[in-house]
Amino acid sequence: MESALAGNPIRKGLPEYGIRDCHIYVEKGRYYMVGTEIAPPGENKEGVSLYESKDMKKWKKTALLVDRESIPADSWYKDGFDSPEIHKINGRYVLCFGGRNNDVNPYGTTETVVAISDKIQGPYKIVTDKPVVKGNRFTLWQDDKDGKVYAYWEKDGSLCGALMDTALTHLAGDPVVIAIPRQFRKDDRFLDSPSVLKYKGKIYLFYTVFKGGYYAANLVSESPLGPWKASDEILFYRSEDQAPTQLHGEYDNPLVFAPPCEIIGNVQLFKGLNDKWYISYHSEDKYAEPFFCVDRVYPDENGFKCAITLP
Repeated sequence: MESALAGNPIRKGLPEYGIRDCHIYVEKGRYYMVGTEIAPPGENKEGVSLYESKDMKKWKKTALLVDRESIPADSWYKDGFDSPEIHKINGRYVLCFGGRNNDVNPYGTTETVVAISDKIQGPYKIVTDKPVVKGNRFTLWQDDKDGKVYAYWEKDGSLCGALMDTALTHLAGDPVVIAIPRQFRKDDRFLDSPSVLKYKGKIYLFYTVFKGGYYAANLVSESPLGPWKASDEILFYRSEDQAPTQLHGEYDNPLVFAPPCEIIGNVQLFKGLNDKWYISYHSEDKYAEPFFCVDRVYPDENGFKCAITLP
């Protein structure tokens, strides 16, 4: 299997203090990316920025999709701007992200905001007058069979899903719990960061798990809301023992919840401009800044195999 297309982690043109929860959208000879940006010490985040690249090696900020300064001070999404994603649904660009008001709820769970635009660079109009869900890592997926749109998110370490309404402003069906810790693998601790795609008629839900480190895995289903079956193999695993010594320290029990460790997060599989498959994720380097990483993926009849190149 080929190695990564670029040395990981990738920093050129991305925020100085790091970016996590990266999400890629591919269109018209370009890679576009949004993510949770780490603001300089003592400063607020600007909002949600759009980055653009031709090769995923060099990036450039090309737009500010959501500007914090334009949001009223008493808004429930004044801050946060966590885990943004862009999806093209029914010919329009749909931006979703997690927001909160730090004056009211500084450390609480984020709540989902949805904005829509006719152009990927914006301007985007917020279409949700109240949160879609209270939960983290919200993602959308449209079924090509019937055009219905589904939402997936993390809440309290479990993964949830539901049908969205046609306007994409709220859930159209009752949420279902897709997976809980230890349901599919006995050592699961905390399920996070769902992303969904369809490949050869099967629906794959990818996620990350804490387990004395972090690993990426996936579930498979014939239906958008299940039932789901776990794939036999995980995508990849980064243990605490593999973390830099400056971070992981010494722990008596390797399965104890004791970060920081070699963190991986927000895995996303997508097809690149060269028709090859890739996996994007963020990982923290020896100084603990989260940065964008990308590696090759190889689909086969049993699912997907990754060629991860981080040391």
